Formats: sequence, structure tokens, C-alpha cells
Amino acid sequence: MSRLNSSALWEFFQKLDNEKKAKCNSCGEVYSFKTSTANLKTHLRRKHLNAYTSLCTAQSTARTPEQSRGQEPADDVQPQPSSSSSDAASASTSTAASTIPIYRAAQQLIDRYGISKKKVTLTKKRQIDNDLADLFIDSYHPFSLVEERAFKKFARHIPGYDLPSRKTVSNILIPTLYDQTVLRKKEEINNIEFLSLTTDLWTSRVNDAYIAVTGHYLTKDLVLKTFLLKCAEFKDTHSSTNIQAALLETTNEWNLTNKINFIVSDNAPNVKKAIADIGWKHYGCYGHTLNLIVQDALNSVQASLDKVKTIVRHFKTSTAALEKLLKAQSQEKPDVTPKRLIQEVPTRWNSTFAMLQRFVELENQICATVAVLKKDLPILTLEEWTVFHELCKVLKPFDEATKAMSGEDYMTASTIIVMTRCLKESCDQLLLEGFTVTTNNIITVLRTGLDKRFEGVERSGTFSICTLLDPRYKTNVFSDTSEAAKAKKVLEEILATDIRRRHGEKQPQQSTSTSASIPVRDKFSPWTILNNIVGTQQQQVGTPLSCAIKEVDSYLKEDILPTFNENGKFNCPLQWWQLKQHIYPNLAILLRKYGNIMATSVPCERIFSKTGLTINNRRTQLKTYKVAQLTYLNVNLDPKRFLIES
Repeated sequence: MSRLNSSALWEFFQKLDNEKKAKCNSCGEVYSFKTSTANLKTHLRRKHLNAYTSLCTAQSTARTPEQSRGQEPADDVQPQPSSSSSDAASASTSTAASTIPIYRAAQQLIDRYGISKKKVTLTKKRQIDNDLADLFIDSYHPFSLVEERAFKKFARHIPGYDLPSRKTVSNILIPTLYDQTVLRKKEEINNIEFLSLTTDLWTSRVNDAYIAVTGHYLTKDLVLKTFLLKCAEFKDTHSSTNIQAALLETTNEWNLTNKINFIVSDNAPNVKKAIADIGWKHYGCYGHTLNLIVQDALNSVQASLDKVKTIVRHFKTSTAALEKLLKAQSQEKPDVTPKRLIQEVPTRWNSTFAMLQRFVELENQICATVAVLKKDLPILTLEEWTVFHELCKVLKPFDEATKAMSGEDYMTASTIIVMTRCLKESCDQLLLEGFTVTTNNIITVLRTGLDKRFEGVERSGTFSICTLLDPRYKTNVFSDTSEAAKAKKVLEEILATDIRRRHGEKQPQQSTSTSASIPVRDKFSPWTILNNIVGTQQQQVGTPLSCAIKEVDSYLKEDILPTFNENGKFNCPLQWWQLKQHIYPNLAILLRKYGNIMATSVPCERIFSKTGLTINNRRTQLKTYKVAQLTYLNVNLDPKRFLIES
């Protein structure tokens, strides 16, 4: 068979009878050939790249490695003597050459024909550029990644794609994506009515100060949304005047200053004064307040806690001591993964509880390890160990409360009243457990702190309404029934005012228009008297206040939404409202004003945690405005963007 007829090319073409023409099996186009099939191969290369790659692979396997590279055997190869051993070696060499990965030979042929040099389309390039930007936004990699030799080696396998430079990523890709995201977010929140804020200040590892402001709102479909307005450098001193200016600059930039209904921050006096001067409703972070209560209560055992911190610090800094501690755990519980001790961090809430909980959990292993260490570590008495065990029980409710109140994807302000009451009752029950005198004193201080720092929380108009609008609580969680009745009346008045504002209605005035619609009769006539009675009552029907009272009463008479569902998870009040908003339309509108309020400033704390990851050891020279852009994109881009599309 001639070479023309035996070529692997004919797996992709069909010869036509009595003509020097062939038909493509893929697209059906007809091409002529006489003494060469070059035009057929050209067609595959231009139109059917996969088929052309397969053809190149098939042809490369039919050649020697030197022929596949277009080379002759090297001249310096020494001839082998004719012997059985040399034949075996020759056969071994031939076998090794034949096992060269087929894709490598195909890649060489593709490179030779310039296929890999074909540029990707503009749309595809933008897609790849966006995925590359995600490495810096979502994974906190430095911009210098694109200049690293290993990454360049990896990127060369993307056909037709030229890796952008570090400056292109930093000065074009990221700023462009940032501007697009800001514009899109402004369009998204353009029509919202109410926005609550959280704010906080933070200093980075390179001693740059930052201020963060997050916004929270409910959509018309009653879905809670969170976004970052700003996380930017704060150059001035942390005076109330400068903080006030920064907050107003941020909200003015977004045209939101007149839409702010609440703001949450820590309890720093300068921040509180700045917000008060603006005139916004303010509340000190619930989690921060709980932490202050706990720290005040633990002052009486601070000396014992210092001993624990010293021991933990030794196991954190000594590899030999840590190895012995881990070994002691493995010997006692071979099937359980060994745990490390946790050190207290003053700026992290509940870290004292986490330290004590782990310390008590590993009591036996710690005592056994310390006994064999040649180190002068503090000695803990039996009474101190007893107090530590009791403190874990005492502090656990405060830890659970802090975690529950630190969410930003669900309503939290509505839980402030009920959580405060639950913590007070928890302290009352703990005092009956027969703990040591030291522990009971701590519980008493905790109970006093709750009374002092959360005094009058049930009289708060904002939080009482938030509680009433939560179908899990309504009026049932108020410890004072008179405060619940007052809250209900306030809710009715606010709802009536809101109805009047939206419908442009005015307070009804005394009128005799009803009696004018019937024939004039003697004033002593029973029909005249009946008309006066009915007319007076009708004047009260359909007014904003009567509509508000009727809707509130109907809502409060509904069954309470269980706190937990059948799976043991919290029921979401917003999901309940999404189903009931057409039954209680006015209350649903009012919910958008109160259901977006956060109980803590944790959303800003999370922002700074991400900012700390951005300013890592490899990018301490990163400009502050670049940090602001990267943090903004990390928080505000759709999380689905970072997933692999199926």
C-alpha cells in the first residue's frame, strides 16, 4: 500500500470515487488532493484542532524520537558490540524510547506548527484575568506571584494566554474590578429605605490605622444583606471630631446619610461621642459589653489565671515540652487526635474561657508532663483546679450568648432582651449549684454586671419593637409585663404614623357629614340618635391608628414560631415574615426598619481579620489604598464567583 493511502489522515477523511477529492468526516467539506495531503492537514489544523492533535500524536508514534523532532541520531553515539548483552541493552533503550509520553510528542508538533501561539479571544482572556485576580482577592496572595518562576512555569500551559505583569495586576485588573463592583453595589442599594451600620477602628501589623464601616439592610423580599462601605486608612488622631468626619464622608459618598436608622460600635468614648454628635441612634456592641462584664468578674482570680497563662506560654514556646504533652495524650487516648493548649488573647472575646476549657480538659496530661519537666513552672493548688472546673460551667452560657449574637446573616437585635434575661436567670440558677465561695462571688459579680450594664434594656424603644416583631418572641420574653404592654402601644403608634405617612392620611376630625346623608329628623327620633352613635363609631374605623391596632393584635394572636425546628436548628424569623408579609403588609414594611439592626460590631471585626491576612509578611509594603481595594472586593464580591462552575 502506498504511503498516501496508509496515512493516519484517512481516519478523518473519506475519499470520493473516481476523483482526487476527499470529504471531511467532521464538517462534510470537500477538498481536492493529488500528490500531497497538505491541504487536508491544513483544514484539520484550522477547523478541527482536536482531530489535528490526534493525527500528530498518531504520526509521532510511528517515528523514532529523533525523527519526531526532525533530527538525525547523534554522531557521538558509540556503536555497540554485537553480543547478547548489547542486544538486550539496545532493546531496553528502544523500549524506553517508545514509552515517551505521547502527549509530549504531540505538544512538540503543536508547538512547531504554532498552534499554541494562537491568542485566546478577548472574552476568554478577560475570564482568565478575573480568575487570576481571585488569587489575590480571595486567597490573599501577593501581586509578585505572577513574577515567580514556578508560577510562570505553570501558566505556560494555558494555550495562547500571556501572563500579565505585576503592575498590570496591581494598577489595572484590581482597580478596574474595584470600580465596577462599587458602581454595581451603588445601583443595588439605590432604593433601600433604611440602613444600619457597624463601625470599628484597627491598627495593622505595620502600624497603619484603619476604619471599617459595614451596612446592613432588608430587601423588599425581606432578605438580610450585608456589605462593606469602607475599610480605609485613618490617618488622623482618633478624636471624636475626626471619627465623625470619616463616618459622614463614607455615608455621603454612598448617598446614605439620611437613611441611617442605627449604628453599633464598641464602647469607646470617642466613638460614642462622634456618633452622638451626628445624631444617629447608637448602641454599644453587645458582645463587647458581655466581655467587659466577664473581665470585671474574673479580676478576683487574676493571680490564678496568670499562672495558667505562664504554663500555657511555656508549652507554646518549648517544643520539647509540647512533644511530651502530645505524647502523654496519645498514650492515654490512642484513638483521639492530641490537642494543643490555647493562650488567652486580651482583644479576643471569650479567649479566657477557651483557654480554661482546654486547660481543664487536659488536666491529667498537663500535671503528668509538668512533673517530669525540668522547669520552674507555677504550681496550681487543688482549690484552683476546682475553681477552674467551675468557671468553665459558669462562663459557658456567656460564650454561647456571644457566639449567637455575633451573626450578621440573621436578625440579632431582636434577641438582646431575651438573651439578657436568659443570662440573668442562668446566673441565678448557678448560684444554687453549691460552688465554692470564690466561684459564687464571681457569679454574683456577673449578675450585678448584667443588671448594671443592661439596665433598662426592656424600656429601649428600638429593641422592644425588634423583639415584638420577632415571631419567636413577641411579648412573651419580657420579664416585666408592664413593659411589654408599653412596647405594644409604642408599636401601634409607630405603625399608625408610618401608615399615615405612606398614605398621606390625616387625623380624622369631628364631622357631621355622616348624619347629612340621611333625611333630617327630629333630634329626639331614635333614628337620629342611632345615626349619631353609628357615625361616631365609624369615624374611628379605617383610621391609621385603628388599622395599626387591628394588624398588631392579629399578629400577636398568632401562634409563636418555635425557636428550634424539628432538626434542632434555629428557625429563621425572616423566613416566617416572607410567608406572612401579605397578611401583615404594614408590619412587614416596618420590619425593614428594625430587622436590619445588628447586636454587635463583629462584622467589622471580621473585616479586620481579613485585612490582617491581606497584610501578611510577604506584602508589608502594600499601599493602604490597595489594601482597601482588596478588602472591599473580598467582602463584596459574590461568593459564587470563587467557586468552580459545574
